Amino acid sequence: MKFAILSRNRNLHSIRRLLTEARKAGVSCDIISPLDCQLVVEGRQSQILVGGQPLQRYDAVLPRIGASITDYGLAVVRQFESLGMKVVNTSQAIADSRDKLRCLQILSADDIRVPATVLARSHRGIRTALDRLGGMPVVLKLLQGTQGVGVMIVHSPVSLGSVVDTLQGLDRDVLMQEFIREGAGRDYRVFVVGSEVIATMLRTAPEGEFRTNIHRGGQGHPVELPKEYQKLAVHAARRLGLEIAGVDMMIDRTGALILEVNSSPGFEGIEKATRLNVAGAMVRHMIRLAGGGRKKKGAVKKTTPRKKPRTTSKKKSQRKPSRE
Repeated sequence: MKFAILSRNRNLHSIRRLLTEARKAGVSCDIISPLDCQLVVEGRQSQILVGGQPLQRYDAVLPRIGASITDYGLAVVRQFESLGMKVVNTSQAIADSRDKLRCLQILSADDIRVPATVLARSHRGIRTALDRLGGMPVVLKLLQGTQGVGVMIVHSPVSLGSVVDTLQGLDRDVLMQEFIREGAGRDYRVFVVGSEVIATMLRTAPEGEFRTNIHRGGQGHPVELPKEYQKLAVHAARRLGLEIAGVDMMIDRTGALILEVNSSPGFEGIEKATRLNVAGAMVRHMIRLAGGGRKKKGAVKKTTPRKKPRTTSKKKSQRKPSRE
């Protein structure tokens, strides 16, 4: 069995971990940069060339495409699909999840609760937007961005107008989103593989920051969410058509709401926080999708810890999050 991972950097933690787990599973795995791929469509034939040579067929392809090359990366993924190869996270699913507004539109249409959000081009619409969002402060998000880039909080209408004008002057559309006070500085990253929640961590922002991203200095702590919230995360991923997803969730007084669904989630932070083998779960799922492993009905293979926990006299408690 032979897999391909689409990534520009084979030295990333996620890629190294996937390669390690693929080797353990006896799977050959190539790392291919999407930017090295030449897409050829000629007559009734399509090809992908790398270094002037056509690529072989792969049993499964896993895209790990960064936001900076979304358009070209999606074209490459579509070419793999047109050649009949099994792609884990399709081009359409990646495109829908990468566009923050489209993601929320899809979830909201399926009665999945999301934060109140407004997209407007006109400066004149800011006052109306504030009324819909419950007043200041508001969170601003670029339509496309990862790891907290392009996410900011604004505390006054004057500042809001200035920021929106500046971004639109740069031809960047921006979402205005309600600020959820109960969950400020904390959210949950739920890692979904197939129809299962593989790992969950509570993320807390560093002092003076509201973004919880681990790349921004946020801290991760292992938690176990109530079953209803786990089902919600799986449903959100499946609704977007994602086989592998990082679902960001916040909990307020009325329950859980989905903030974002990530099609190429990093997992260094969640593996460290939970000591669970997320990469191994991803590889096993790819093997199943490629037809190399059959999952027995009713059987769930647990995600195993990466390291053996130290024996201590005190056990770490895993506290369930409050619904208050």
